[in-house]
Amino acid sequence: MLKDYKKNGFFKIKSFLDKSDKKVLLNASYLTFKKFISIRKFSSFENQNLHNKLIFFRRTNPKKFGVMYDMLNLNASIRSIFFQKKFQKIFSKLLNVPKEQIFLNGFMFRLDAPNDKRNILGWHQDSAYYEMTYPKYNAGVCWISLTNNSVKNGILQFVTASHKKGYIKTKLTKKSKLSSEQFQIRLNKNEKSSYLISKFGDASFFHMNIKHKSGFNSSERIRFTLGCRFHDMSKGFNTGKELYIYNKSSRSQLY
Repeated sequence: MLKDYKKNGFFKIKSFLDKSDKKVLLNASYLTFKKFISIRKFSSFENQNLHNKLIFFRRTNPKKFGVMYDMLNLNASIRSIFFQKKFQKIFSKLLNVPKEQIFLNGFMFRLDAPNDKRNILGWHQDSAYYEMTYPKYNAGVCWISLTNNSVKNGILQFVTASHKKGYIKTKLTKKSKLSSEQFQIRLNKNEKSSYLISKFGDASFFHMNIKHKSGFNSSERIRFTLGCRFHDMSKGFNTGKELYIYNKSSRSQLY
């Protein structure tokens, strides 16, 4: 695990979430969804009726969909997944610090819709958005699949071992009010990307400097993923160096 993380900048654990984790996530998301759409309780994030209703809701009322999205990302039960001992143990090993010296932030419950070009992210490093451990960047990102994710539904692309080149400074761009802010970078000619193929409950851990981007969802279903960022607080911790809190305006408090 640690060897792969240091060498390649990532590793994956299959079926890391258990039945109790799934129950928490299903219940919390259902209680949020039903405030905005008419939906029966579902037993899987693969439920086609759920996908159909969410896609229609996003298309017909994007602003309310955004409110729903923010509520999911603020939900304490959903965030609590990452505060479990099994996650803390891995974060501690990867950062080589006691679990009491770990900071978690950047929580995300992503709903990546089919054919979305507005919110997909180009090639970037998460280190541009989270500078708490700059310049050494002893920090990482955890991604968890809630649906069966493949190239077709736009799973994450990344460049193995690209974290070794360190942080790449770039400018912030934003195309429109509803678009995601981005620090885009370019790949070198000799860099080849891989796809993070995964199923429900698979957890992947990436170094903060790994080069990655969103894939394009060409399917007819939403790609559900869960995630957070984890940081070393033991030394050189930069309080307040988080773009999503300090450089955003109307929605800055949500992250």
